[in-house]
Amino acid sequence: MLKKMVVMSLPILLFTQLSAYDLKSNMIQLGAELAQIQKSFIASDQEGVEDSIKNFSKHAQELLGNKDSFSAMLPKDKRYKASEAVMSAQIISHNVKIILDAIENKNNQSGIVRREESQRAYTYIEHACFRCHNIVRDEY
Repeated sequence: MLKKMVVMSLPILLFTQLSAYDLKSNMIQLGAELAQIQKSFIASDQEGVEDSIKNFSKHAQELLGNKDSFSAMLPKDKRYKASEAVMSAQIISHNVKIILDAIENKNNQSGIVRREESQRAYTYIEHACFRCHNIVRDEY
């Protein structure tokens, strides 16, 4: 009987550990992609900003955009906080659009204005990431 219970609970334990690892590895990936965006801004590499913001946006939406899949990666006592991830995904998406619009000069602005607006949008993306991370991770 005990052996049967251990065998039946093993997949649940493994899934829980893998989900936590998956979330952590995804957060590490998003952090690296944010760093690449920042490096591209500092280097005034417009193509690099465009490529890296698109990569980041795609991965952020895949991870944060679906409440149910994100909730499944959280510990049971924090699953109710998954809506914070969805809100962060929406903020990220909005600010990615601002950056891409600046790159395409959709609002017919000078280069300095476009660069400053897109860099401000980048800081809003960082803030959305930190806010979600702090709410989901921390106990207070």
